[in-house]
Amino acid sequence: MSLSKQQIVGIGSGCAFLLVAGLLGYMLYDAASERAKVEVGDKETGEPGLESAKETFMGYNRAPVFPSQGSIDAVKSNAAQYASWYADARALAARGDYAEPAVPEDNSAFKDRLKDEVDRMAKLPGGVDGHIAGAECRFGFEKYLGENGILPDQKDVPLLARQLASISRAVDILAGAGVFEVQSVQRPDVKASAGDREERKPKGNAKNTKNEAAQDETCLEYQFAIRARPAALVKALNGLSADQRFMVVKDFSFRKSESSDMILSNISAKESAESKSAAPAAGRRGRRGRIAEQTPALGAGEPEKKQSRLVVDPELDAPFEVAFTLAVYDFGKGNADNGEQGKETK
Repeated sequence: MSLSKQQIVGIGSGCAFLLVAGLLGYMLYDAASERAKVEVGDKETGEPGLESAKETFMGYNRAPVFPSQGSIDAVKSNAAQYASWYADARALAARGDYAEPAVPEDNSAFKDRLKDEVDRMAKLPGGVDGHIAGAECRFGFEKYLGENGILPDQKDVPLLARQLASISRAVDILAGAGVFEVQSVQRPDVKASAGDREERKPKGNAKNTKNEAAQDETCLEYQFAIRARPAALVKALNGLSADQRFMVVKDFSFRKSESSDMILSNISAKESAESKSAAPAAGRRGRRGRIAEQTPALGAGEPEKKQSRLVVDPELDAPFEVAFTLAVYDFGKGNADNGEQGKETK
């Protein structure tokens, strides 16, 4: 059966309509998919969508600092001011840094200088036969002094010189404050301190200036045991805190034994004397006699000069036993050209 001309045209028109409808449907589906990706985001690539961008924008809009050009300029200005402040503060803290000698010191020469410096510190004024330390005190360098003293290794001399300079500085301040006695000083172990310095060295090419500066910082802690009266103790702590060398006192403690307390000693002596004088009288007299003795007659009082008084003189009272840790910081700014080998900048 042959199709008529009209039927052929109708079939062709229907096929064309279906093709156009399918193409339009695909285009609508593709547009809807693209819109969904834009609004919600692409899960496959992880790109944020419109909702996420709007939320981010609203977060910026609600922020305390509005993201305007003025705010950006203010942040940059604050960063420059902070960098300038940090440099000034670091220079102020490092003004008393230890000065490394230009030429390394020989170990035998250092030992001779160590002995002379320890002898000088021991002869500073104090309360032990007029000196600040006893004959047995070596200020933490017992290993290298005395009959069994050894010669320090050459590689340890720079760190030992730094420790000697810090201890000498602290002892001079204590002596100037009137401390009664420096009983002992414990310095950090040379090997442990050297290992800590190795860990602080920068690795690779550091780009952060602040991190590089932090790598140069070192801190050595010393344990001091001293004896001092209150006024000298306060003056010593103020002197350590106000010194140009950056030192921090921590782990501070002090105590005073009861046997050395003048008040308790005077009270005990008075009670003992009263008990001894009252014991014979109580044995010879009766109850009424004891009562009459304990109750003075009206208007009968001892002269003021004969009355027992407890007098405490801070200058005569026994000193406190004080223990503290002194943390000494260096910021890598020591001037090696100051002409003082192994000494600190004053």
